[in-house]
Amino acid sequence: MKKDMIFASALTLEGVALFLLRFTGMTAHIAVSVVGILTLAAYTVLTVKTWRIPVLEVAMRACYGIALITGIVIVNVHGIAALAVIHKVCAVAFLALIVVLQASKLIASKRA
Repeated sequence: MKKDMIFASALTLEGVALFLLRFTGMTAHIAVSVVGILTLAAYTVLTVKTWRIPVLEVAMRACYGIALITGIVIVNVHGIAALAVIHKVCAVAFLALIVVLQASKLIASKRA
């Protein structure tokens, strides 16, 4: 549970930092997303055995991946509005899933 709280807090802060693109700039946005990849990979390796809702855990990671891929495409190909929408929807879904998963883990740990 301790690993979950540390990594989920870090990923939440990184997600919030990614939403501050207007204030941080593209260089910081890219750096934070790379740190996010590394954090998410470490989080996955260390906690895969303790996933309570595997479908949502995979969906959270998929949302991050989709947001990352669409972000890379948006930087290289301009003018496709659908990519921007997909990028933002997946980013919001990623953060929402982190919150939902951590809330469920906290509730389950309080019951035990």
